[in-house]
Amino acid sequence: MKTKFGKTIAGVALLFCAYGAGGCHGDLDIMQDNKLSASNMWKEESDATSATYGLYVYLRSALKSMNDIYLCWGELRNGLWGPGTHNTLNGVDQSQVRTSTMSSVNEYADWTALYTTVNQANLVIRHVPAMGLKEKPRAFCLGNAHFIRAYCFFQIARIWGDAPLPLWGYESTDTELFLGRTPVSEVLMRVERDIADAERYVADTSDKTVATPAAVAMLKADYALWMYRMQAGGEAYLAMAQEALGELGLSDALLEPAYADIFSSSNKCGREVIFAVHQDVSEALNGPAYYLGWNESYVEAAYRNNPVPTTGGNQWWWYTDTYRALLQADPADTRAALTCRTADYGTGGRRIGWTEKLMGRVDNGTRIFDSDFILYRYGEAFLMAAEARYYGKDYAGALEALAPLAARAYGRKDYYTDTSPEAVLQAIVDEYLREMVGEGRTWWMLLRTDKIWEYSADIAAQRDKNPNILLWPITQAAMSRNYNLTQTEGWY
Repeated sequence: MKTKFGKTIAGVALLFCAYGAGGCHGDLDIMQDNKLSASNMWKEESDATSATYGLYVYLRSALKSMNDIYLCWGELRNGLWGPGTHNTLNGVDQSQVRTSTMSSVNEYADWTALYTTVNQANLVIRHVPAMGLKEKPRAFCLGNAHFIRAYCFFQIARIWGDAPLPLWGYESTDTELFLGRTPVSEVLMRVERDIADAERYVADTSDKTVATPAAVAMLKADYALWMYRMQAGGEAYLAMAQEALGELGLSDALLEPAYADIFSSSNKCGREVIFAVHQDVSEALNGPAYYLGWNESYVEAAYRNNPVPTTGGNQWWWYTDTYRALLQADPADTRAALTCRTADYGTGGRRIGWTEKLMGRVDNGTRIFDSDFILYRYGEAFLMAAEARYYGKDYAGALEALAPLAARAYGRKDYYTDTSPEAVLQAIVDEYLREMVGEGRTWWMLLRTDKIWEYSADIAAQRDKNPNILLWPITQAAMSRNYNLTQTEGWY
């Protein structure tokens, strides 16, 4: 699927790189630039739309400020991932993530790029209303800005808890800004208000790499399930989640017939994708799966990129035996052919495991890691619907929501039949872990279902010692720059 964003982003990226000479702002690490100011930019419609597309340039940078940072935040702490390269290779910071022992100097704990994205959204929200734009471009700019700000603040709240809440766009490096940490409840209320504003403005359905009504609905469902389960928000939030999922009009026709087609570089933004962050060979490569590929020196020449994905780097992460067993538990599960393969393809005939999911494409023998970051898709919407029905004690309905995914994976809709509460919850968890592996989403599900203690022995062992073990520390660098920031209790 061609996207307007895909055509526009290269020019926007150059524009924002040109503006990138500015510094970073104190406590929040917000990128500033005196050249990008109200006096010389916010005049024409093209200024506003360029700034709006720039939101996605910044978001992409946030999701890949390190090649595996998105997975570190949303998956790799779940107890089901281990070191890569024959179970031997993990960096110090990666090992801390895997065992949930991150320190304040762990690079993955840096919130800089998310706050830079927030600041760009704040600038759009600040300037666009005064520009006198026609209604359609005005709504496009404001809808996307509120959507991206909601997404970023939602990530920040779930990762760090209490956090600064800047709501004004800063353009000058001379401005002093030393915000303390706002209670997480207030950060989440801002997320809710921004989602409501996005609902009001977002109408265009033509481009899945920017905000659409479906993307806003998925974010709303994600947020509402979190509020219901993790913030004791009450039944109103369960109803909100169910309403948002209902707006998606879930049906089998929204799923790709074959699981592999969702992630194919030749089928970007296909029918199942709701919202994706665009990557392209001319702009940005090396998405979330890059650190799962093998260094070619460990793979026999005949099998390099045929079928084993090889990179110029190393395989830093791989499944634990427990996760591999789950992914390969049923020979009928067609997803395993993409997500978890093993064969004697290593050097010297050594047995190795690999995934081909989100691994881009091969062009003239060279692998191009151009897979998009698929942040929301309809497959997960079915899983969320099952989860919401489970919380509502509609156990048969929960299995009904799983049925389309089961039909695609196993060839039968009635794969799950036990409607006891325990069996239904385990079915939801198992299907989430199989369906969404490597997409940066399973950590949040394990927290919502309160199953994380069963899957991560490291987290369970620290539960009594660290009351905030499910959060992250903030960095020493941030605290050094801003005297109003203090470390999260339980972290150092």
